[in-house]
Amino acid sequence: MNHTNHGTASVESARIPVLDVAPFLAGEAGAAGQLAEQVRRTCEDTGFLVIANHGVPQPLIDHAFAAAADFFALTDDRKMALRIGDQNIGYLPYGGQTMKTSTIEVANKPNYSESFYITVPDPDPAVQDVAQDLNKWPPGMPDFKAAQVAYFQTMRALAERFLPVFALALDLPEDYFTADFQGANCTVRLIQYAPQPADEAGLYGFAPHTDGSFITFLPRSKFPGLEVKAKDGVWIRPPDVPGAFVVNTGEMLARYSNDRFVPTPHRVVNRSGAIRHAMPFFYGPNRQKVVHCAPTCVSADNPPRYEPMSSAALNAIKDKTNFPHRQATR
Repeated sequence: MNHTNHGTASVESARIPVLDVAPFLAGEAGAAGQLAEQVRRTCEDTGFLVIANHGVPQPLIDHAFAAAADFFALTDDRKMALRIGDQNIGYLPYGGQTMKTSTIEVANKPNYSESFYITVPDPDPAVQDVAQDLNKWPPGMPDFKAAQVAYFQTMRALAERFLPVFALALDLPEDYFTADFQGANCTVRLIQYAPQPADEAGLYGFAPHTDGSFITFLPRSKFPGLEVKAKDGVWIRPPDVPGAFVVNTGEMLARYSNDRFVPTPHRVVNRSGAIRHAMPFFYGPNRQKVVHCAPTCVSADNPPRYEPMSSAALNAIKDKTNFPHRQATR
């Protein structure tokens, strides 16, 4: 693909549905099955959907966005004091990530963005606490920590509510994923995208990639930038719905589903002329759990495409591929 055509992504997004999830979250009869069927259809197509009426308060989202902007406005030395280490916690500066896993397009330059990672490092659900000291909270910014902890905890609860939907979409019992997601591997990645120069080829805010998570939740940003590669090769933008979340599948779900639900490449191109912020929430199984192909997704004619492997091992492979600071670690 010609990298100079970043700005030509189609705004046609009818293939990415907008789903009202209020009936499901309210426990209405039949709502889980109906939503699962809608999720099944889109996961077998684009792997992206938009959820509305999800119950996450907009002020909580706005507060987290504002706190993220405050962090990125700090001086470089204050941010670099929290630089990311071998656990992918803390600040990742510009130039800290070059995507190498995409077979769709090969990025020849680092992502034109900076990030801050917040996670739960301990896989034991009895001791999980996002506010624990292993996260690198900036000194003197208690409002930042409070806003991000509230956002993290709210998103973790929302993601957990959707596990039965994905189980039903794969013709599995509603509680099929429950055990693997006790002590789920959750990460919030705060991202600041600088305005991209219009004449620089091969540059992305975030190069084409697929997520390593099970599912990802992305709140609506102030400016557009996310683009999804449809099966026909056309880059499209998800519907822009105020207050909604874009939800997409990741590589962990692909392994569970034996590639029935294949994650879709997506990228970020910030041609807004302004600084753009994003706050994806990545949800995956407990790091100690072994990810395996689900029984409804294999048969004599469709054997497992993947060997069972722990969530931690899968994450380590992806991290060492894409992050230079992880390549020196064992």
